[in-house]
Amino acid sequence: MTIGLLAKMPGLGISAVILLHVVSNLDRGFGAASLVSALWTAGAGIGAPLQGRGLDRYGLRKVLALVVTAQSLFWGLAYLLPYPALLGAAFVGGLLTLPAFTVIRLALATMVTEESRHTAYVVDSMTTDLAYMVGPSIGIVLASQASPTVAFLVMGALLFLSGIAYVVLNPPLQKARPRDGGKPKSGDWLSPRMVCALGITVAASVAVMGFEVAAIGSLQRWGQLQWSWLLLVVAGLASVAGGLVYGGMRRPPSVFVVTAVLGLLCLPIGLATQWYWLCLLAVPANFFVAPALSASATSVSLLAPEGSKGVAMGAYASALLVGNVAGSPLAGVVMDHGGPVASFAALGATAAAIAGIAHLCDVRFRAAGTPQSGQPDAMTSS
Repeated sequence: MTIGLLAKMPGLGISAVILLHVVSNLDRGFGAASLVSALWTAGAGIGAPLQGRGLDRYGLRKVLALVVTAQSLFWGLAYLLPYPALLGAAFVGGLLTLPAFTVIRLALATMVTEESRHTAYVVDSMTTDLAYMVGPSIGIVLASQASPTVAFLVMGALLFLSGIAYVVLNPPLQKARPRDGGKPKSGDWLSPRMVCALGITVAASVAVMGFEVAAIGSLQRWGQLQWSWLLLVVAGLASVAGGLVYGGMRRPPSVFVVTAVLGLLCLPIGLATQWYWLCLLAVPANFFVAPALSASATSVSLLAPEGSKGVAMGAYASALLVGNVAGSPLAGVVMDHGGPVASFAALGATAAAIAGIAHLCDVRFRAAGTPQSGQPDAMTSS
């Protein structure tokens, strides 16, 4: 978990460093900088399940040997590249980015018993909250106070050291299979219920990323953007508090309930008219962020068969990115045309609607007796 926290921080700060590098060092606009960041994100979304499949087949050390080498080359040389070359390098860098989230979740799925797994995933989500508060801040401070080049090198060094630490530690990522057990087929893990689990992951991610965009947009409209740091800290602390409560429950509510409540609690945030009201109204919704993310990770882990957990958790990481990519423009476009009330309403209703549809589909698949590899109640009771 400690190594995972250190590995997540540069991963979450990558976008900020790339943006500042392109704007400051290459003298390009934010549109050009956003394109580089988008290509990195696209590469990461495609690469996550591919790396997960590699972890299933070849193990952690072989996959990370390739990843650490690729990341060292990117962070050590990318700041020297001209803009056109940086576009291609960013996509490849994202494709081979360090799978910090996937590795820690696979390790937890193997090392923690099923009755305690939801608690372990809550703790993982809480470390993500901490990394989210620290990682981008480190990148921005280094880029602004020293230079974007220094930020590139420091972030790259942290990724390199985290990857080496993973290789040395070599945590178990899957349980040993019987000799005659065989390997699951490539598509066996993608059952209808797994599609529902990935759908609920997208819903939670839409709410989380959409909240950030809508909240920052609201503060900008009110001329109170200087309070954005406090808002993000309050949101992070609320998520950690929710994780503590949820992780201590012996029978936590289902992933559908938690995610739907997260979406619904985003609706009243749009009623805020000042930064302090925004911070206050943001607390209930963010209280459910860590529980929603951990519950969705638990569901994917339990539904995935042994031998395919890597590709399943890689697909989970991709689903989070899909939600990020969808939630951000959704909140931004509605903010431009309808203001804060409409923006929070749109993202909250979208997340709740996806959760509701996924629940109805999951109920139907369970009633029909759809074959599955995990626990029968993997999604109805985390």
